[in-house]
Amino acid sequence: MQLDILLFFQSIANPFLDVLMNLVSMAGEIIIPLFIILLVYWCIDKKRGYAVTLSMLTALITTQIVKAIVRYPRPFMVYPELIGGGRLETATGYSFPSGHSTGASSFYGSLAVLFRSRILRAIAIILIVMVPVSRMYLGVHWPMDVLAGTIIGLVSAFMLAPMFLRMQESRESFLAFTAIYGIICAAVSILTAILLDMGIIEALAFSDLSSNTAIAAGALIGGNIEKRYVDFTSDGSRGKKIARYLAGAVSAIAVTVILIMLPLPHYSRQFLAFAGLGLWVTAGYPAIAVKLGLMERA
Repeated sequence: MQLDILLFFQSIANPFLDVLMNLVSMAGEIIIPLFIILLVYWCIDKKRGYAVTLSMLTALITTQIVKAIVRYPRPFMVYPELIGGGRLETATGYSFPSGHSTGASSFYGSLAVLFRSRILRAIAIILIVMVPVSRMYLGVHWPMDVLAGTIIGLVSAFMLAPMFLRMQESRESFLAFTAIYGIICAAVSILTAILLDMGIIEALAFSDLSSNTAIAAGALIGGNIEKRYVDFTSDGSRGKKIARYLAGAVSAIAVTVILIMLPLPHYSRQFLAFAGLGLWVTAGYPAIAVKLGLMERA
């Protein structure tokens, strides 16, 4: 049954759908959600932006843990003569569950749940449906993969995102949660990075988990530091917000590029780059932006 569904998508493949499905698939990758998160967190609603971020990262970490346990092969690996894989550079881990489906449903679902905009909800529904379809069309996931990933993401969007938003109303709860969760993510990411560099654990099973926990560690510890010492507000004039966003986005790219070029083993360097990105976005840049007058304290 699962193979029949994938063969159907292979049978309707054409150049137009190839381009369309590749573009749709990109909506479930890290780049587009990242730049939307920067906009929401810095310029629209800091608390909701942070809640969406934690919801998505928690869902992705859950998916990566399941991937590392189940280790189910992707369709183009099982049936190379029947299934032609697309966007293979994004098929970096095992198949079950789908990380793209998890990311799309948790991210866009969380935005729709927390902001309650009809237009946003319509866009979210379209992407939550189409990203899984694109992954099956491209031959990199089974139907059960995208179904499981979507369920994980939606549970996170409807249950965890509102919880993460409410948690920020209590300073003590927020600081305790981000400290504990951040330390756990940092420990997992550092340990897996070291073991991956030593060749003790399998990269296919653990590389994405190491990356996601690194970003989460940076965002959680950074959020903790920001709450203690910066406490910025996302308010401001339109011109100030534009300048704030552009300067922040450029600086985030620069920080990531610099860290990823450090002369360290691959996965240790990857940990520093992703953790550094999370830390910079949540605490480093806001601290500098406040000093430069691009942001104000709450």
